[in-house]
Amino acid sequence: MILIKNENYIVIQGWMVNELGLKGNELLIYAIIYGFSQDENQSYTGGLQYLCNWLNSTKQTVINTLKSLQDKNLIEKSENIMNGVKFCEYRSKNFTGGQTPRFSALRLSHFQPCR
Repeated sequence: MILIKNENYIVIQGWMVNELGLKGNELLIYAIIYGFSQDENQSYTGGLQYLCNWLNSTKQTVINTLKSLQDKNLIEKSENIMNGVKFCEYRSKNFTGGQTPRFSALRLSHFQPCR
């Protein structure tokens, strides 16, 4: 189990609510992925359990929320197979309050398999 440390935080920016219309679980997951989106060509690979912990929710809820964000064209998912194991990466489309969007996200130091 991946625990959230007391010093961990996420940032929710006003445009995520005002311009993207996000709320609830979608807002939290988008903010997490976006928060890791500091460098171009980087991807969130932290796994579902980390997101479950932030949402205090089930893996199925996280999977459904990620799918919804993909359907809304706010994040992109890519899958890689390594040694027969599927690994997922997520990139936020970085909407920045009316500026041109760009793709990026943080590649965590370890891969977590999709489940």
